[in-house]
Amino acid sequence: MTEQKTLGAANRIARVTCIGGGMIGAGWAAHFMRAGLEVVVFDPAAERETFLREYLAKAMPSLEKLGMAPGASPTRVHFTTNMEEALKDTDFVQESGPENIDAKIKLIGEIDALTAPDAVIASSSSGFLAADLRRAVRHPERILIGHPFNPPYLVPLVEIAGGDAAPQAAATASEFYKSTGCEVVSLDREITGYIGNRIQYAVLKEILYIVSQGVADLQAIDTAIASGPAIRWAVMGASSALFLGARNPTAYGDYTEGFADDMEQGCYLAPPDFQPDRQLLRAYGEQVLKGIGANGQAELMELRDAGLVAIRSALWRGKRKP
Repeated sequence: MTEQKTLGAANRIARVTCIGGGMIGAGWAAHFMRAGLEVVVFDPAAERETFLREYLAKAMPSLEKLGMAPGASPTRVHFTTNMEEALKDTDFVQESGPENIDAKIKLIGEIDALTAPDAVIASSSSGFLAADLRRAVRHPERILIGHPFNPPYLVPLVEIAGGDAAPQAAATASEFYKSTGCEVVSLDREITGYIGNRIQYAVLKEILYIVSQGVADLQAIDTAIASGPAIRWAVMGASSALFLGARNPTAYGDYTEGFADDMEQGCYLAPPDFQPDRQLLRAYGEQVLKGIGANGQAELMELRDAGLVAIRSALWRGKRKP
C-alpha cells in the first residue's frame, strides 16, 4: 500500500467499534470520542453500559483539559449487547476482551466474520502474539496488536505488534492512531509483552528485590522512581537520558562499555538467580494495601489524572516551540 493510500484509508475511519466495555474498552471509547469519532461499545453484559457512562462522566474533565475535537461528545458513544449491530459498517475495531488466549482467538474469529475485509482489527492484548490471535480468521492480514497503556485517553502510547505479517493494516492503524493523538511505536518483530510491559516488569522485579532485602518501604521506592528517573523518562526515553550523562558524547560507545562491569558485578541489578515467588508477591500486595493504597484508589486516580494531563500539556507546549 502506498503512503497516499494508507493516509486515505486512515482518514476514512469515522466509526470505531470497541469490543469490551471494561476499563480498557471504556478508556478507548473516551479516547476515540475525544477525537470526534462515532464510537460503538459492545459488551455482552448489559450492566456495562452503566459503567461506561459513569467512566465517561469521570473522564470528561480531563478530556476537556486536553482539548476536544469538533463534534466530540459523549452522546456519540453508543452501547449495545449485540455484536453484529456493533460491527455493522464499522471502519476500525479495537478489541479489549478478557486476557485469555482461547477466548481472544474465538472472539477475534467472530469479529473477523462480521466485518468488512478492509476494516482493521486491533487487539488491546497486553502480551499475546498477533500470530496466535489470527488462528481462527479468514482475513489474517488485517489482524494486529494495538496495545494501549491504562488509561488510553490519558496515556498516549500505542504499541503495534504483528505488523510484519500485516503491513498494510499496520500502516493504516499507525496513521489512524496518530490522527487521534496517540504516540505510536511499531515493533519490527513480535515478542510477548511488547516493549512497555517488559520494561515495567523489569522495574517491578527490582522493586521486589529491594523490598525483599529490607532496603526501603514501598512509599520511599515510589518516591525514588517518581521524583528521579520517571521525570526524565516523561521527557525522553532511557537511552536518550543515559546519552546525556556522558561527558564526551563522541565516545559514547566507549562510555557504554562501562555498563558491562556494573552489570557483571551486580551493582545495579538483582542477582540473576532472584525470582520473586508467590509468597513475596502476596507480601508486596499486602504492603501496598496497608500503605500506598490505604485510602483506596480515588485520591490516587485524581492525582494520576491531573498529573498526566499537566505533563501531556507541558510536553505538547514544549514541542510546539520553534
